[in-house]
Amino acid sequence: MQLRLVATVLLGLFLSNACFAYDNATQIGRYVTVSNAPKISQVNLLSQVIEVRFPQNIQTIGSAMNYLLHFSGYSLVTSSLINRAFKKTLNKPLPLIDRQFGPMSLKNALTTLSGPAFDLIDDPVNREVNFSLNAKFLNRNKSKICHH
Repeated sequence: MQLRLVATVLLGLFLSNACFAYDNATQIGRYVTVSNAPKISQVNLLSQVIEVRFPQNIQTIGSAMNYLLHFSGYSLVTSSLINRAFKKTLNKPLPLIDRQFGPMSLKNALTTLSGPAFDLIDDPVNREVNFSLNAKFLNRNKSKICHH
């Protein structure tokens, strides 16, 4: 009888401290459960929230983009795939106002750096980003090229 009581008490103590798993949540405490699903930012890497102050050696928009992408799982496409207009933008100095970001999504940070003239192209298969000239700016860019 005493052995059965000790076994029951030990089993009760074990179960009270154990994590209980359900289909969509795991109980990790008496009143706390966590979801058994990945975070949105783990599934959609460009949605991860970042906060960054660029070091002094980051001087161009291109180096700032590479800095943001370094630990994200993404990278810029190879230089040969970047259009001429965006290559010019990548080589421009990083504006003082853009030296500190966040908190904001990685996607918002990249589109802020690129400016309104460019649309982000997400390639989730290769985990690469590129930018295309926004249609609103396409004619402006052509007229500048024709007059110069």
